[in-house]
Amino acid sequence: ERLYREGAVRAIGVSNFTPERLVDLCMNQEIKPMVNQIEFPPGCQQRETLAFCRDHGILVEAWSPLGRGRVLDHPTLTAIAQNHGKTPAQICLRWCLEQGVLPLPKSVTPARMAENRDLFTFALTPGDMAQIAALPPFGGSGHDPDQLDF
Repeated sequence: ERLYREGAVRAIGVSNFTPERLVDLCMNQEIKPMVNQIEFPPGCQQRETLAFCRDHGILVEAWSPLGRGRVLDHPTLTAIAQNHGKTPAQICLRWCLEQGVLPLPKSVTPARMAENRDLFTFALTPGDMAQIAALPPFGGSGHDPDQLDF
C-alpha cells in the first residue's frame, strides 16, 4: 500500500485468491487489490471467484487460459472453433475476453503469438458461451489454492 501511495507501483495485485481470502484481505487493508490472477481455462471456470471480483471491481487475469494445452482437443471447443474458422486456443482466449477476464497466454512460437492476437475479428454467440459454461471440470491443474501449503 505504501508503494502504491508513493506511486512506485500502479496497481496492487494478488494471485489465486478465493473470495474468502479476498474478504479477509480487504477487511485488513486500506486499499483493495485491483487484480486477481487465477487459473481460468474453460474447464476450470471458478465462477464464484469471478463473480466476487466483478462485484468488487477487481480485474480477473487468467493464468493458463489454455489449460497448458489440456483443453484444446475438447470436442465442444473444437466444434465451436470450426464454426468460427478459428482454433480452439482462440476460442478459449475469446471466451475469457467476453467475460471481462484478461487472458495471459504463454507462447514462444511467433505463429501462435500472432494467432493469440487475432481475437477481435469474431465474437462467440450466446449459444457458444452456454456450451462452454456447461462444460464439466477438466484441464485445470487440480490445485485448490486454499489447500496448498505456501
